[in-house]
Amino acid sequence: MKPRRLSLEAQIRRMRAKWPEFRPGVIGSTSISWMGPLRGFQMDYTVLVRWSVGQTPKAIVVSPQLRPRVGTAFIDIPHLILDVENPEDSPLCLFDPEAGEWNDTLSVADTILPWASEWLHNYELWHLDGVWRGPNAPGPISIGDALRLRKECLHGEKTD
Repeated sequence: MKPRRLSLEAQIRRMRAKWPEFRPGVIGSTSISWMGPLRGFQMDYTVLVRWSVGQTPKAIVVSPQLRPRVGTAFIDIPHLILDVENPEDSPLCLFDPEAGEWNDTLSVADTILPWASEWLHNYELWHLDGVWRGPNAPGPISIGDALRLRKECLHGEKTD
């Protein structure tokens, strides 16, 4: 028996049961957002989650805003889906959609928020020593890494 897609109402009920501190925001006939607290190792964050039926969820750190390590740029933050126009609004890269790691049969409350919490732990550790300890999708872990690899391939030179 094939798992059934979770309805908007089922997602709302599950979120309310598992993460009551996450308050629903804009609710349309097929979409919703939630905002609430998540804790990293040492810091508390406010996270916004947006989800629409038939779409993949997006998690964005609202406060404190994400920041690059000293001497780097937003493109160097690992596992971030970079919003070039508004880097502070960039969603976290929590799963590989092409690998089917998230679909409409899964609960946002059971997947996206635990994954975002894990991402925040890895982000804080990355700030300490520059090493991303989280799981990696295939390929470079940041846009900056991808651009450096491309330059190396095109010009045959190693960049740091």
